[in-house]
Amino acid sequence: MIPAASSSRFTAHERDALMILGFLHLEQARAAEAATLLRPLHRDRPEDGEVERCLALAELLSGRAEVAARLAAHAYPHAPEHLRTAMGLIYAKALWLAGDEPGAREVLLKILARKETRDER
Repeated sequence: MIPAASSSRFTAHERDALMILGFLHLEQARAAEAATLLRPLHRDRPEDGEVERCLALAELLSGRAEVAARLAAHAYPHAPEHLRTAMGLIYAKALWLAGDEPGAREVLLKILARKETRDER
């Protein structure tokens, strides 16, 4: 008998282990290795915001600005409040490096506008 297909290739423990390894690679300035670990995890769990944010940073740092910009564009509005500015900066830098200077400026202006609104409270 053939086992039923699983909806997820990675277990929760495997996901956590890959995320930790990805973070460790990023801390050691080994972004390409981090991206290599995180890409299959992101394909398996495309709605996992933490995976997407980490992969966006890994792709950016490994020189894949267009891929990083696409990931960050999706992750930025969904990021938790305490991570939104950092994700926005990754998004803006990815756009800038991909050659979309107007898009990068627009994201930076949105970040500043949000910060000013929060500071006024």
